[in-house]
Amino acid sequence: MQDQLDSYIKTTYKKRWEFFSEGELKCKGTGEINMNEEFMKKLIALRKKLDQHIKIISGYRHLAYNDVIGGNRNSPHLQGNAVDIACHGSKAYKIIRIASEQGFMGIGIKQHGPKEDRFIHLDMDDYVTPTIWSYK
Repeated sequence: MQDQLDSYIKTTYKKRWEFFSEGELKCKGTGEINMNEEFMKKLIALRKKLDQHIKIISGYRHLAYNDVIGGNRNSPHLQGNAVDIACHGSKAYKIIRIASEQGFMGIGIKQHGPKEDRFIHLDMDDYVTPTIWSYK
């Protein structure tokens, strides 16, 4: 009986995505989650290659929440095609390098100010060529 219970718990409460919880990827305003599965495959591959924990500070965003925080109305976060990863220093460099290799088309870099405010944005938007930018 215990084996059946353990098996049920493992299959019922299994994480949807290896390394990432729905809690860290859901919209901070509405609690909804609508991540693109192809994007998540790339993110998981990046995490495996990095071989370090990744802290997601922004994943999916509902349009209403995106407006509240002043996000871009065309943000790939709205389609579940973007994440912001808290990081700085050599870890940020490694994430940028691996993201480029893994085919992420958009890479935004904020590496100034207090360490706790630094992050890397990764997305799979409809860019013609890979695009890298820096936040002010």
